[in-house]
Amino acid sequence: MERKILWIISFALIFVLWLKIDPSETQEPKTSGFSKSDTGVSDVASSKSTPEKKSTQKESKTTDALVSKNESESKGSATEAKSTGDEESAPSPKETAKQDDSPLPGSSEDEKNYFETHPIDPNKPDFAAISDVKTRKETFFDYLTPFVREKNNLLLEDRSRLKAYLDNINTLSSDDSAWINKQRKLHRLTPTDKLEKHHIETLLIKLDIIPASLVLAQAANESAWGTSRFALMGNNYFGQWCFRKGCGLVPNSRADDAAHEVRKFIDARQSVFAYIDNLNSNAAYKELRAIRADLRSRSLNISGKALAAGLIRYSQRGQAYVDEIEGLIQYNRLWRFNREIDGYVSTALNN
Repeated sequence: MERKILWIISFALIFVLWLKIDPSETQEPKTSGFSKSDTGVSDVASSKSTPEKKSTQKESKTTDALVSKNESESKGSATEAKSTGDEESAPSPKETAKQDDSPLPGSSEDEKNYFETHPIDPNKPDFAAISDVKTRKETFFDYLTPFVREKNNLLLEDRSRLKAYLDNINTLSSDDSAWINKQRKLHRLTPTDKLEKHHIETLLIKLDIIPASLVLAQAANESAWGTSRFALMGNNYFGQWCFRKGCGLVPNSRADDAAHEVRKFIDARQSVFAYIDNLNSNAAYKELRAIRADLRSRSLNISGKALAAGLIRYSQRGQAYVDEIEGLIQYNRLWRFNREIDGYVSTALNN
């Protein structure tokens, strides 16, 4: 009889404890291949200085999304010379211009002339109107990829020209020297009257390709897949800032004492060109260029996931932002948009 009573009491206690357990605490969070910013129109599609913006969902947590220690830490020949004045002090992470005579990335006379002589279709997809997630993503990638390849091909042409000059440093014409110094100024390096090999070698570190996988991942993140106000009204897919009044759109959340605007572009191609120029010239991304140069020196693939480690200063979120970009590359298999360019961009899995 006593054993039966004890059994009843035990059963009652177990039942009471079970009722107090919150089922929601045991549920695993649901993840999506499309971030919260994938729908609707957001004002600021970046996390540079807007603490109120919620970060997009991390799309992948696999260890494949991590850059190898050798790629992220090795400097090798990638170190940019300091003794020659070839690297400037670091500006704001997304700064695209200072209040001086420095040209805005993507706004040089050569590029302006190029845009005028190589017009593109001004129409762009209405990404917000595409309800199917997969279709919207593929449309977004297909729209921007040609501009990435176009810019990279131009960079490779310039690299070939520089390498030819490097082999004939003692026989440069005045026009050759002028072109090199113009490139140095555009990439925030000091022009010099007496060009030596190290001046060209340092420029080669800055004047190089950015893999499509990295460009597409950042564009998706920063523009909310092409639906942000800045992408719609300013063709700005990378959250790039400018500091001249009237150069862009004023963020709704900008502090009263701030002066930056989100730069306006003529079209998406100009935005892509300026973004790549920014990564290649801005001192904030010196580490990205060091990783890239080290990969070149060892004849390894220049992959978007490897270069993502150099974006630590692109956002105030730091490593969390880098992880998010790597996750976008991994989840969306963005390496498939890379091409074998100059033998250093791979279409292989996970690159």
